[in-house]
Amino acid sequence: MSKTDLTNQRQVFVEEYVRSGDHLEAAKKAGYKDTHTLRNQACKLRRECADEITEELHRNFAEIAPRALNILTDLAENAESESVRLGATRDLLDRAGFRPVDRHEIVKEKSMEALNAQLVSLVGENGPEMLISAFIIRKSISGPGSGWLNYQNV
Repeated sequence: MSKTDLTNQRQVFVEEYVRSGDHLEAAKKAGYKDTHTLRNQACKLRRECADEITEELHRNFAEIAPRALNILTDLAENAESESVRLGATRDLLDRAGFRPVDRHEIVKEKSMEALNAQLVSLVGENGPEMLISAFIIRKSISGPGSGWLNYQNV
């Protein structure tokens, strides 16, 4: 249902709900009777008009976006506080699509050979053996069953 498909009463409900965020008040201002069923009716209107509410929110955001961008730019360039300038600059870059790379990545299962090659590339040719030896020594010092790895099969 688009904006033009709404009755005048429902359109007022959508606009008031977007403005106030209160579905009960929006229903009252749209002219729905303040009876014992108003709360249920307002909830039903909110569900039935969800698409129109979302469209109206997007229209409102589109209208204020240029002003918000100007404010953010002004803060990034002119704020007295370095932390405010830094925050505004980060927000501008984020919104422009230049977000920092998320360090969490999903790693697909790798073969033992691929893992060994990666380990050698990180710690050098003798590095893996030294790391394993260090873990084995640590395990023997800490006692059986301690530590986060079990090297009985090494």
